[in-house]
Amino acid sequence: MPLSAGERERIEAAAEKLVKKGKFAEAIAEYQKLISGEEQDVPVRTILGDLYLNLDMVDKAIAEFKLIADFYQKKGIYSKSIALYKRIHRLNPHDLDSLEKLAELYRAQGFISESKIEYENLLKKLEEKKDKRRAIKILAALLEIDPGEIDYHLKLAELYLEEKKPSLAIDELNEAAEILIRKHQVDQAYEILEKAKKIDSEYVRTLTNLLEVYQLQGKKQDGLSLIPVILAKEAENVQALHSLGEARLEDGKLEEAEDIFLKIIKLRPKDVEARVKLGKVYIQQGKLDLAFKLYEPLVESLLQKNKQEKAIGLLGLILTAKKPHLGTLEKLASIYRQMNLGALFEKVAILLIDEYEEKRDYEKLVALLKELTLLFPEREEYADLLRRKKVEAGFEMESEKRWAGTLEREKTRDYIEAQLVKADMYAEQGLYKNARRILEHLRFRFPEEPLIEQKLADLKKATAEIDEKELARRIERVTERETVLFGRAEASARKGTQGRYEEVVEEKLTAAELFAETDIIPVIEEELGEKFYFDLSSSVKEELEAIQAVLDYQVKGDTAIVEKALTDIVTEFKQILEEKIPKEDYETHYHLGLAFMEQELFDEAIEEFLLSSQSEALALDSYIALVLCYKAKDETDQALDCLQKAFKLVKEGSFQYYSLKYEEAELQEKKGESKKALKIFQQIKKWNPDYRDVQEKIKQLKKAG
Repeated sequence: MPLSAGERERIEAAAEKLVKKGKFAEAIAEYQKLISGEEQDVPVRTILGDLYLNLDMVDKAIAEFKLIADFYQKKGIYSKSIALYKRIHRLNPHDLDSLEKLAELYRAQGFISESKIEYENLLKKLEEKKDKRRAIKILAALLEIDPGEIDYHLKLAELYLEEKKPSLAIDELNEAAEILIRKHQVDQAYEILEKAKKIDSEYVRTLTNLLEVYQLQGKKQDGLSLIPVILAKEAENVQALHSLGEARLEDGKLEEAEDIFLKIIKLRPKDVEARVKLGKVYIQQGKLDLAFKLYEPLVESLLQKNKQEKAIGLLGLILTAKKPHLGTLEKLASIYRQMNLGALFEKVAILLIDEYEEKRDYEKLVALLKELTLLFPEREEYADLLRRKKVEAGFEMESEKRWAGTLEREKTRDYIEAQLVKADMYAEQGLYKNARRILEHLRFRFPEEPLIEQKLADLKKATAEIDEKELARRIERVTERETVLFGRAEASARKGTQGRYEEVVEEKLTAAELFAETDIIPVIEEELGEKFYFDLSSSVKEELEAIQAVLDYQVKGDTAIVEKALTDIVTEFKQILEEKIPKEDYETHYHLGLAFMEQELFDEAIEEFLLSSQSEALALDSYIALVLCYKAKDETDQALDCLQKAFKLVKEGSFQYYSLKYEEAELQEKKGESKKALKIFQQIKKWNPDYRDVQEKIKQLKKAG
């Protein structure tokens, strides 16, 4: 039966008397009577742990501390759970289970640097004990945290070999080699792949990576010698097919190259590199229509991503055939028109004039010449050519009614063009309301004109607030320009159309430069640099130990005596920090923040983490720590703000990303946003159903909602 309040008070009083008399064993017996399996056991178990330590019964003390730590973990009070496991590790450095638990807790909280340190400490101890199986497990955990660490892959490969698992060892060696290839450290990659090849000389992944290494080293023949072996083992190996196709293309064996790249596209319809190379085959074969058909979707994709220069370069490959291609020229003209590159548009237009004349497509020819006369009114040759082509086309022979209608249409077009120029000019000066008024008036009069709708859409994107002084200044400047552009003289009105196209000086792109940073050639991934860890200065350590001593004193019950002492120590400690530790020593401030947080001095911890967050290397860990501090203080909005900053520093879909998502879900739940929390927990479950207690969280929220 549960003890009554009176009984508990009597037992506690008796136990305290025994402690004061130094009768720790008898006191333990009394305190054990108070254990009920409820939350109120925590302070009792804390006292029991301390009493066991007084009797040098370390194992029993650790057992009590573990129970408390597990309780805190289940409650989500991770900082206290971490603090207890750190204490357990100090009491028994050989307790590897506690060390692993500490590393896992750090990892679950997003403290990746601390987690790595503890996992590496554990790995070292396991290597000393020659516990290979458990070492493999720890290395796997380290690789989840930092998959780009070469040493982890190499150590894991060694352990797999010792455990008679050669295929797993080869895969780890290949992982390491692939990381080095991405870093362009080709020679080191080659050495590792040679080790893998000695284990199994026909392992396809090894041979495929060796093929890439040989290509990067310029050893073409060595690479080609591997291709038959790879394809014999794996007929649809895309890397080998790519290399073979390139070799056939370089040797001028175009039909063979075509078959190979078509096969790759059949295997991987979205393989951009294969499409580009197949296009090169068609260009060399003179099949420009096929090349354009192949490239057009890629060009559209690049344009949607605002990669106009890359799109232009891709079309430029077709023009390397030194034979004009109408579809390519029209697409280039369209891009230059949209980019307002008047000079480049003119060059393409001149080529298009010849093509339209050759094909006797007078309708497109006349339309293009009209556009050129509007863009370049000072060029009389365009106006003369326009008149001549109209006559050649028989436009001058039409009936008076049709001619009158044509003139009317041209006048309407001229009016629309002039008004669009005026709207552009207002928009350039930031006078968006004036520009919108002109465009809406045009839309009302000419609802069938698509260019007006496009201009309105562009204007909507560009709209921004402008203060009154700036507005007045811009109105004055526009008034001056209006006088020049839209005065009585008709010539000046036409001349203003030049403002529609600004000359842009560009560097000429080569085909190699074009694909260097695009989707067309795979982009080299950047790896994280090494992280270095520093110890705090001894003076800081002494002060922290003083704070810990005071806190331990408080736990034993004499709070009133030491409350002022703790406040004084913290105040003096902060003064010492300000004097001795510069603000830019971010590493020290970060570790101080961790120490303050462990002691539940959250305001002081927040100050330190705000400083350390200014360091690029420590920003992520600092924001995560700030989230936990604000969460502990029930300042949910501030915690969510820091969480959003942390999200910007992690890769979406990574372990850290979902660790942060879990925190976000808990914060939303705390705010009462159960639906938002449930949605986030469900996302985490989809990623990893076994992550922490996510399934239990979902069950609870569904039950409550």
